[in-house]
Amino acid sequence: MKFAIAAGLHVCLFLVCFAKHQHTNIVIVGGIGDLAKKYLWHSALQLYAKSYNENNTISFYAGARVIEDEGNVVLNKILDRILCDTDDKHCHKLRPKFIRNSHYVMLKKGYHYETLCKKLSSEYENGLTSVRQIFYFSIPSSAYQSVAEFVNEHCRHENVTSTEIVLEKPFGLDKSSAKLQVDTINSYFSGSEVKRVDHYLAKSVTKQILKFRFSNRDRLERLLNNKFVDRVEIVMKERIGVKGRIDFYDQTGVVRDVMQNHLSELLALVAMEMPNNVSSSSHIEKNKLQFLKQIRPVSSNAILTGQYSKYLEEAGEEIENTSLSYLTPTFAASLLQVENPRWQGVPFVLMSGKHMDERSSYVRILFREHEFCVTGCEGSNSTFNKYPRQLVFQIGHGSVPSAGILVSRSLLSPVWPEGVRELPITSKDSNIHGQSPGDFYYAVPVHDAPAYVTVLHDLYHGVKETFVTSERVMALWDIWDNVISRSSPTLPSVYKEYEPGNLNFTVENGHLEFIEKVKIINFDHREIASHATIPNSFRNSTLHCLSSPKLVSSLAQNMLTSAEAAVKERGVFHIAFSGGRTPIILFKELVLNFPYFPWEYSHIWQVDERCVPHINPASNFHTLHEHLIKYTRIPYYNIHPMQVDFAGKLCSPASKGDQLYEESINYLIPDQVIDFVLLGVGNDGHTASLFPHSASLKNTKDLVAYTKSKSNEQMDRMSLLLSVINNARNIAIVVIGKDKHDIVHKLSTSLLNNSLYPITYVSANKGNTSWFIDMDAWLGYTL
Repeated sequence: MKFAIAAGLHVCLFLVCFAKHQHTNIVIVGGIGDLAKKYLWHSALQLYAKSYNENNTISFYAGARVIEDEGNVVLNKILDRILCDTDDKHCHKLRPKFIRNSHYVMLKKGYHYETLCKKLSSEYENGLTSVRQIFYFSIPSSAYQSVAEFVNEHCRHENVTSTEIVLEKPFGLDKSSAKLQVDTINSYFSGSEVKRVDHYLAKSVTKQILKFRFSNRDRLERLLNNKFVDRVEIVMKERIGVKGRIDFYDQTGVVRDVMQNHLSELLALVAMEMPNNVSSSSHIEKNKLQFLKQIRPVSSNAILTGQYSKYLEEAGEEIENTSLSYLTPTFAASLLQVENPRWQGVPFVLMSGKHMDERSSYVRILFREHEFCVTGCEGSNSTFNKYPRQLVFQIGHGSVPSAGILVSRSLLSPVWPEGVRELPITSKDSNIHGQSPGDFYYAVPVHDAPAYVTVLHDLYHGVKETFVTSERVMALWDIWDNVISRSSPTLPSVYKEYEPGNLNFTVENGHLEFIEKVKIINFDHREIASHATIPNSFRNSTLHCLSSPKLVSSLAQNMLTSAEAAVKERGVFHIAFSGGRTPIILFKELVLNFPYFPWEYSHIWQVDERCVPHINPASNFHTLHEHLIKYTRIPYYNIHPMQVDFAGKLCSPASKGDQLYEESINYLIPDQVIDFVLLGVGNDGHTASLFPHSASLKNTKDLVAYTKSKSNEQMDRMSLLLSVINNARNIAIVVIGKDKHDIVHKLSTSLLNNSLYPITYVSANKGNTSWFIDMDAWLGYTL
């Protein structure tokens, strides 16, 4: 026995002597921006004070695009304002060391990341130090891809034990953009390396929801169902507005900002099935995902929106184009319904708004009465008791002294979980959620740390349930995508700041409806003004801006008019179609609603083609044939596919397919004037197969050429060139879908002949150029 103890002691001493030292580098990309200034650096100091020791060291880096001298000045000012709590002696002792270990670095290009990461990894090459690096993306989500690529390419060194990235919302603006973001990030990092922050999951009361349910499971869980629960309210009301952030809020609105994420996450915590182990992040995640998939997608009649009365005035002061501002909701209420036996029929009402009457966020579960009192009823659970039985998780603010848990005394006597302590409740208000303060049991978290302090703590210590998985991101979008882009099916109801009385609504039969019908300012004026923001021209050309179905019908009619005029004047009509998916809806419109189109006198040409066989579904000609040609009376010798497949070779320069196509044009159209050219616009500004910075943009001697979609690749397309496109009698440029809003906005301000956006080179020399842009692309919303 003595030998065993001695051997064990020897092993312990050996492990201590040679245990790896853990060092963590936390790089805040955007480290001198607004979020970092307000929350992240204060949280970094708290993390340092609580987690730093000789075997666990931490260094912090603020990365931004400005040069070192400027960045250091800003960071030093931030750090000077970061203070410890007055009574936290340990923090005061470590604060100077924290500041010495906080540095500014310029992070703008790939080589900046390469330089930083080489430096960080080379400091610990002795093999006795485990190096962990965390990159916190405190930047716009539009920059996530490029920064993730830089980190992945330049920062994965052999002596770095782990590399993690942290993302802030929004996780996409709709389901498709969220999927794109997830797929892009996943191409660089595995799921365990990505942490998505929803800071509401880090709030102290949110952390206690499952623990409270578990502590009271024997009595509470049998009540949390459609037999006993009347409704569940999940609310976030704020006194502040969005002045100074109008451009951001026009892109998001209150539904995207807080309801699709924060409030939906709270809903899952209070209504999901209890996991067998509330300490297991995998059990929690499994049950949460299962529950989210049982929520019915939100319907358009189950959501109401409002806008505070000064929003448009603020928008006019901050941005030039206020076309989106008329539709931006600053208030929304929505009804969610759960399709499972436990919650079937229970209304879950989510609500949030700016410039409201109070600042408060909570989850409130109201219970039905099932007991009837006959005598001696005072203070009992009965239909004669005017006070509701309720359980409230007060996440923040409100009329209670501090965030906490409130339980009606008539509901149950709660068992408080560890980390929560009961307090006698006193309040400045005579009632809380409709009841006297004395009618509640009340408890608060023992440690009520700010949310971002908890975020950094949990990030450092590997607490997974504070962060949102990619699977959960997509599950949340499944609920909201149906309505998220139509969060204002009509213009929002206008409400007066701090007095939103006209927003009161009823919940009945799956519908929400405002009680008050009258708007407080001239609603018709707003409605007219919202349409007056659409001009008659775009980029000095005619603009057609309509809903998608009307736009496609108008385009088809425009083509028919052009065809009839050409046939009458010259006996033939030449039209060139571009590729992509957008023309398909036009083809269907022509086939179904234009039976007298003069196809027998028409010649069909291609604007561009991919280097694939024509029978390949990716072929533009395949799309053209399957959706249009085979349904028309056009003679097959009037159909002119681009010769990309020649003798089994695709886009081979030796086959001279581009020259053959050019010869066909010259033979059948001697003056090289095509009657009608249909073009689209890619999200990157390309048109036909002319891509940003393409040398083909300056090719004036040829009509057709092989092109490539990306640099340093072989030729993979064939395309008409500007010399023939701009020579057309009519050019129609079609832009459809809200995902094209960004490029429409960029083109509205871009100069002519900007090689970054090839479409800017398109302009009919002597003919007509028309833009056909649907309302979704113009506004960024679906009306």
